[in-house]
Amino acid sequence: MDAIETIEARVYRRLDAMRDDIIKLTRDLVAFKSVNPRFMPDPEYSQEKEVQDYLESRLKALGLDIARWEAEARRPNLVARRRGRGGGRSLAFNGHIDVVPIGDRDGWNYDPWGGDIVDGKLYGRGTVDMKAGLAAFIAASEAIIKSGIVLNGDLELHIVVDEEAGGFAGTRDLIKRGYRADGVIVAEPTSGYIDAAEGGLSWLRVTIRGRAAHAGWRFAQIYPQAGPNAENAQGVNAIEKGVKFLAAVRELEREWARDRHHPLMPPGITTINPGVMVGGVGLGEDGLPKITSNPAMIPDVCVIDFDFKYLPTERFEEVRAEFEAFTAAFARTDPWLRDHPPTLQWHLSNIDFPPFSTPSDHPLIEAVRDTHRQLGIETVLTGKRAVTDAAFYAGAGMTPIILGPAGAGLHGDNEFVELDSLIETAKVFAGLVLRWCGLAE
Repeated sequence: MDAIETIEARVYRRLDAMRDDIIKLTRDLVAFKSVNPRFMPDPEYSQEKEVQDYLESRLKALGLDIARWEAEARRPNLVARRRGRGGGRSLAFNGHIDVVPIGDRDGWNYDPWGGDIVDGKLYGRGTVDMKAGLAAFIAASEAIIKSGIVLNGDLELHIVVDEEAGGFAGTRDLIKRGYRADGVIVAEPTSGYIDAAEGGLSWLRVTIRGRAAHAGWRFAQIYPQAGPNAENAQGVNAIEKGVKFLAAVRELEREWARDRHHPLMPPGITTINPGVMVGGVGLGEDGLPKITSNPAMIPDVCVIDFDFKYLPTERFEEVRAEFEAFTAAFARTDPWLRDHPPTLQWHLSNIDFPPFSTPSDHPLIEAVRDTHRQLGIETVLTGKRAVTDAAFYAGAGMTPIILGPAGAGLHGDNEFVELDSLIETAKVFAGLVLRWCGLAE
């Protein structure tokens, strides 16, 4: 074996000896009820701060340089850094400590915060999404440090809040503060596969205007031969125009699914999901109808909020222009909308996830592939169906991949992580650090 493989084997043996401690670390993290406070009636009950207190103490004991700040009240981000000797590439691991609510407690077979271990699986909210991934890269760092290994490049651990609500107070804030690395590993669950691509996502609001009128005269709009009252028969139902628009968008989805592909993504990933549709009368300052409870009025406002996805290799400016041209063309097919076209509001609620597509031969992926080969693991490249904080690193010009342990139940009942996969992931992370950052002589 060459030098790196000899050192690598020593680190792997240490991680095997640390198995019980790695599992305990994961269980300790799960025990904190760190539900994202944006999803809680009383945000004060979230234990995000307590998680970071626990991790800060552990990472300080390793001799890491610590930076900590509150992006929002009681919502601290944490960065731990192991400085290299110089001349090597820097690597950052990213993990979020916030979790989604447990939902219906009756659906859980185990205590959501108890960390029960059954048949090689550790159960609890946040086990696989993503406290296990976080525990894996902390353990990998600890094994390297305690083995006395000196790296050339810097190693950083980015431990953040708020990923489950869009990353505003978490990774986005961290990047705004200037944290950068030559390579980034987001330790979301991937079952050991490499997610080398992720599509872009923007939330979009389409507002369609009609003309309000009394519903009693609707018959005169449908059957003009019935003798309409000229003053009261001029209503235009914005909800009906919205339904026509949805049908047209569905056809556009089919066209994009047929014509647009990425080798790591499933066909049809370019969805335009209508998630919210609100109709009524009068447009409020919040962009929603003022009156939504009177069916006796012909609605003059229809608001549709879309979850708008595009391919990892597409540019937002191009897909935006294409969808705006589609909307304009649709409006020209309707006599009313021709003169009153829909309005579009992009990045609704500031939701904007840039895409990324890291080439399969990129050195970061090659470093994982070499580590896999040493561990006897098959390397599988795929793409992320959802969106993650990797988007924000990519948007800032960094190179990310997503790599983490196996499990199931994330955002649902009986979430778990597979313990063997947890230990294996820690080994992959450790081997990757050695290869990417380089060993100081």
